[in-house]
Amino acid sequence: MQLPARYAKVVKVLSGGGMSDTQVCFDDNLKRNVVIKTLKPGIEKHRLMDELSALADIRSKHVVQVLDVIRENNEIVGFVEEFIEGNDLAPFAASMGEPEVLRSLYSIVSGISDIHEHGRVHRDIKPDNMKLDKSGVLKIFDFGLAKLSTNAKTKQLYYTHGYTAPEVFTPDKNGNHNFTEAVDVFAFGATALWLLNGGNLVSDLQPIPPCVPALPVTFNAVPIKLSAGVNALLNRCLCLSAADRPSASDLKRALGKQLLFNKHRMLLTVGSANYFVDAGNPQVKLNSGKDAVSIAYDGLDFVVKEVSGHVRHNNKQVTVGYVLHGASVIVLGDPQLRGRTSITADISHPEVLI
Repeated sequence: MQLPARYAKVVKVLSGGGMSDTQVCFDDNLKRNVVIKTLKPGIEKHRLMDELSALADIRSKHVVQVLDVIRENNEIVGFVEEFIEGNDLAPFAASMGEPEVLRSLYSIVSGISDIHEHGRVHRDIKPDNMKLDKSGVLKIFDFGLAKLSTNAKTKQLYYTHGYTAPEVFTPDKNGNHNFTEAVDVFAFGATALWLLNGGNLVSDLQPIPPCVPALPVTFNAVPIKLSAGVNALLNRCLCLSAADRPSASDLKRALGKQLLFNKHRMLLTVGSANYFVDAGNPQVKLNSGKDAVSIAYDGLDFVVKEVSGHVRHNNKQVTVGYVLHGASVIVLGDPQLRGRTSITADISHPEVLI
């Protein structure tokens, strides 16, 4: 195929996978290297259009961006995307601490969450399809198998050994292999395991289909030791049942909270007096006569530990284990009587920086 003059200088040819021919060219207009993808002979054109459609729709700092299309006889025959000049994803060093691990995993799941929020399923999440750019920002690429989440099914089985969820291997009554967002979450779990386990997957992931237990404990045994909460979260990604896996957005939220461990603060205002609850002062007791509540900060949440009498939070009755969120009002006293005490509670959430 004759490339437009602005892309005529070919820097190198990449493997491109099974469906596309891929080469790095110098864009003479933008004065930088770009990736140009065209279909291999005999591959259906919709494969190219599916990938182009996905990249054109998704806006995320963790997903490669499409820059241009290549036309021949007024038909799209290829497209141009950003070239990631950086490092391949590598297993974590055994000396890596939890904060650094969490930042890397948070980047990956943020990209997957963005993909899902745009109504797409990637279907081929794995370390080979991720890269760190020169500034250290993780990018997900290779959307050749990406589909709209409302129609992510194929008659032909596409899978990557060790990263594909077990349910994909069983066709439905119409002979279709179905891919849901939970398939990407499973692949994220396998990718996280590869990163934390020195580039190795556990034996449960080796058979086809994988023989994962209903409630796996895989991450409890990796060389890099993580907190119990993080292990439990990652273990859920590899659950046998898709329904038991967290969504990508829930994963992003939970890993973000872990990254901010001990960094939250709650401001309580009673009349003209202000009180803080944080890592340095993790517990407070509020009382008005016989009505009282104790709130403790566990590094992630502000949780009610004790309650007596009439205590309401945003007009909801407070019980032990109740978790406070955002800006709110705590009221001590019988709502049927006068003389109640109102306390404003404002919880700060620092920004997750990656």
